[in-house]
Amino acid sequence: MAGVETSDTRVPGSPSAGAVLRLLAALPGRRDDAVAILNGLFGDSFDERGSRFATPMTIRAGDTALPLDRHLLPDLLAGAVANVSPRICVLVHGLMSTESIWRFSNEASTTYGSLLAADHDLTVLSLRYNTGRHISVNGRELAHLLRQLVRVWPVRVREINLIGHSMGGLVVRSACHYGRRMWPFGRRLPVGRRWTGKVRRLVLIGVPNTGAGLEAFVNSASAALWSVPVPATRLVSLGLDRRSAGIKDLRFGAIVDDDWIEQDPGARHRPHPHRPVRLRRADHLVISGSVTTDHEHPVARLIGDALVTPTSAAGLSPDGELFPGAARHLFPKVTHNALAHHPDVYEAIADWW
Repeated sequence: MAGVETSDTRVPGSPSAGAVLRLLAALPGRRDDAVAILNGLFGDSFDERGSRFATPMTIRAGDTALPLDRHLLPDLLAGAVANVSPRICVLVHGLMSTESIWRFSNEASTTYGSLLAADHDLTVLSLRYNTGRHISVNGRELAHLLRQLVRVWPVRVREINLIGHSMGGLVVRSACHYGRRMWPFGRRLPVGRRWTGKVRRLVLIGVPNTGAGLEAFVNSASAALWSVPVPATRLVSLGLDRRSAGIKDLRFGAIVDDDWIEQDPGARHRPHPHRPVRLRRADHLVISGSVTTDHEHPVARLIGDALVTPTSAAGLSPDGELFPGAARHLFPKVTHNALAHHPDVYEAIADWW
């Protein structure tokens, strides 16, 4: 893409952002994926500067971004979904991804959403968002969008189901937290008018609920490099430090503002205990993967599905258990991204559903 390297893609400390976009966008049909990768790396900066490359948060039906307008929504839905159901399911992707992460590798038209729609009479939607922003910022905006969606849906919404992969699961949990609080303008909504009261199922797939080991390693590596008084090593550390707020939130599984506001961004320990954010009427399914056949293998314990350990995905920490009573499934030899589009994982979801 000639001329793509504009001021919109020149991120402080990362002069190559435009070059990365130009390289990835040259691949047929991959521009959205290229923008998603850049948003994951630098999306907070894009957002702060009002860049045209900052991905706006949208709820989508297939490839169509839905206007949350009572007059426009029905016509667009009629052309995008087979059935407008009172039961809604929303799929939320993870870091540097789009809704394409849900597509089965051997059949692009098949996703967990398409299968659930056929098997359980649901209308399945997806979320696209800027994964470089703080998770709590995305969570608060998702809470607002879901409230709007319920208000303008053509039929009365009776049930909401949320499925999050990786960072997407943290965004879902954050949205549930903010959806129960005062909204909007400091006004507390009656329980019956909160969309959170309609949530029946949360499926958390490969979610770093208590933190991602790789981000913790990068943070430690950056601190070590800064301690070496050599310009080259400090330049590498500067590049590592430039990673987005969203990536840094993964270190401890931060889902609320208090986890990062006025906190040390290089801290080695979580500033607050992990707090359960559970909806009373919602059932939880927690899914994790492992790079090895034996999930007790030392390698599996260390890196889990390559990015998230089973312990973190299960929400187990010294602060206690985040999801008591949740159903849990661990899939040996299924790595992090594969968890979002694997037939065995869908079978477990469908059986639990």
